[in-house]
Order: sequence, then C-alpha cells, then structure tokens
Amino acid sequence: MSWRSAYLALPSGIFALLLVAAGTAALRTGRLLPPQRRYVQRVELFGRAQLVMAGAFAVLTVPALLDDPALRSGVGTLGFAGIFCALVLVVRAQLPRRDR
Repeated sequence: MSWRSAYLALPSGIFALLLVAAGTAALRTGRLLPPQRRYVQRVELFGRAQLVMAGAFAVLTVPALLDDPALRSGVGTLGFAGIFCALVLVVRAQLPRRDR
C-alpha cells in the first residue's frame, strides 16, 4: 500500500460513512438535508440511492489495499459503475411521481 493510495482512500471512506448516515436517516425518518428538500420528490428512493453510493465509495477504498494492477482496475471500475447507478437513482428520486 502506497501513501498515494491511502491518501485517496481516506476521503472516500469518510464520505461513504457520511452517506450511510444520511441514507439511513432518509429511509428511517424521511428527513433530508435542507438543500436537498427542494428537489427530492421521493425520499425513500433517494435514501436508497445514498446507500448505493456509500457502497460504491466503500468499494473505491479497496484498491488502496491491493497490489495487483489488474484487480485494482477491476475494483475501480466496479466502484464507478456503482456511482453511476446511484446517480441514476438520484435523478429518478427528483422526478415527480406519475400518479400525481
């Protein structure tokens, strides 16, 4: 593990923990951060998107521990795919429901 990898993994891990806290709060209580309240229409879907994004950022901390470049690249690709899926869910959570 190099210092460069640890330098990138630490903020990613901290951000994942913050997203877990926010996603859990959105799912359990229906509360969002004040800047998000204006745009989010479906709180439950937004909470799930935050948990998916937290998982993706947690996966992005793993390559700092790996020595194999091919495995590191594969795990990084998996993490970025998770972030993309979470962003799709965030956009869906901001759209109004069709039954309204």
